[in-house]
Amino acid sequence: MKKQPYSPYNRASARFINNTLLWSGAFTLLLMIVLRIIDYSLTNDGTPNGIIGFELAKTMHNAQSMMGVWGNDGKIMAALSIGVDFLYIVSYSVFLSLSAFAIGKKLQGRIRLLSKPGYWLSWLMFFAGLFDVVENYSLIKILTGSHNQLWATTSYYFASTKFVIVLITLVYLITGLILMWVIKPAKNQPA
Repeated sequence: MKKQPYSPYNRASARFINNTLLWSGAFTLLLMIVLRIIDYSLTNDGTPNGIIGFELAKTMHNAQSMMGVWGNDGKIMAALSIGVDFLYIVSYSVFLSLSAFAIGKKLQGRIRLLSKPGYWLSWLMFFAGLFDVVENYSLIKILTGSHNQLWATTSYYFASTKFVIVLITLVYLITGLILMWVIKPAKNQPA
């Protein structure tokens, strides 16, 4: 058997991986629900995409227009959303990173070529989390009164890159799960 590509979890036990997947997945789901509830108060005719629209506002004019529609109560809810998002960053980046690793490891005995991206994505998800932190910091600067275009631009590009990494990871996970179901492992390979 060829050497397994390096990932942050190569030396982790199966028990650690399974427990961390379970808890990070449950926490991610819980935080998604909380963020959706908060976002409901930020979604209206003037801001149909809620906090995601704010992350991708791109210009200070757009960001300030959204804050104007929200008013003071909406700005407080946006700040709360960003605060909760810092917890969400940890949970989703760990969950998706571990999931990509686990799928990559399972695909090694089925389609080796498709196993490698799982290891790469296990690293990239931490970059997505880091990009999310930079995006959140930029949004905090805007919410606290900065008029510097740099913050809207930074939020836009870091959020866009984060979304691309997460989307690629999700497509990989769905494809990997389908392939694991369809293609049986090669003989002498763990299932």
